[in-house]
Amino acid sequence: MWYIFPQFKGLGFSETSKYYSIKDIDEAERYLNHPILGERLKLITKELLALNENNANKVFGSPDDLKLKSSMTLFSAIDTSEENIFQAVLNKFFNGQTDNKTLTLLKE
Repeated sequence: MWYIFPQFKGLGFSETSKYYSIKDIDEAERYLNHPILGERLKLITKELLALNENNANKVFGSPDDLKLKSSMTLFSAIDTSEENIFQAVLNKFFNGQTDNKTLTLLKE
């Protein structure tokens, strides 16, 4: 989950979580704008929007549903496009709610 939908540093405590975490906003922007990583993130995110299911727990189970929410919150916060597919995923799977801890970490 971490290397498909990365989260911001400080959310997970496992070695895997730490290894794949996004360290700061600059890294998140570089990731999103990367010709391979960013495009793959956008592609898989669009696939989520194409699903008939709108319950992230049914799609990913727990706690991966929460990791998805964290990742979508991160990229939604930095996506300047009109489309903002990350916010669309938050709307679809989480009733538009963001991950508060991610937003708090982004402000630090």
